Amino acid sequence: MAGADESTKANVRMDEILDSAAKFFYTKGYHATSIEDVARDVGMLKGSLYYYIKSKEDLLYGLLLGVIKQGTEGVEKALEGVEDPLERLEKGIEQHIEHIIRNQVRVGLFLHEFGSLSGRRKQRVQESQKEYQKIFTGIVKNGQSSGVFISGDPDLLVNAMLGMCNWIYRWYHQENSPKLEVVTKTFVALIKGGIVKRER
Repeated sequence: MAGADESTKANVRMDEILDSAAKFFYTKGYHATSIEDVARDVGMLKGSLYYYIKSKEDLLYGLLLGVIKQGTEGVEKALEGVEDPLERLEKGIEQHIEHIIRNQVRVGLFLHEFGSLSGRRKQRVQESQKEYQKIFTGIVKNGQSSGVFISGDPDLLVNAMLGMCNWIYRWYHQENSPKLEVVTKTFVALIKGGIVKRER
């Protein structure tokens, strides 16, 4: 029982460390942020922080892999039981946008600090990103084969759609931006207007 409590405390502490690292990486940049910045922010000595991590890159890797996995799980859940290609696209895009807005800082890190990872870690995150995009590519291919979506390279179409949505993290501010529902409705309408095949 005591062991479980200690494990819970360690997980909570690790979450605090990751939140702090995300904040500094986002505002100062990964390379300009030091381990001391994070340790000081969470009220720890630098040496104590190394109980949780081995290097600064551990923090970046955990943040980037975590946000893409969370995004994948969210989209997969949103698509459960949905068969119609157009409805799947709508649900997927809605969830993608919600994930961006709910995790603005970490999504921003993913888009701008991915290149700071090295070796196998970079490859692992890249593989996870490809798996995420495959969900949408599959939706597009299904819609094309059903005659619902326009023809074209599915990967290119998905990159266009997700790329348009990804930029939300740069301009969205909860205090003065449209509500989440308005943003998702507007973007879904734009995407549908571009990808749904029109009758001639």
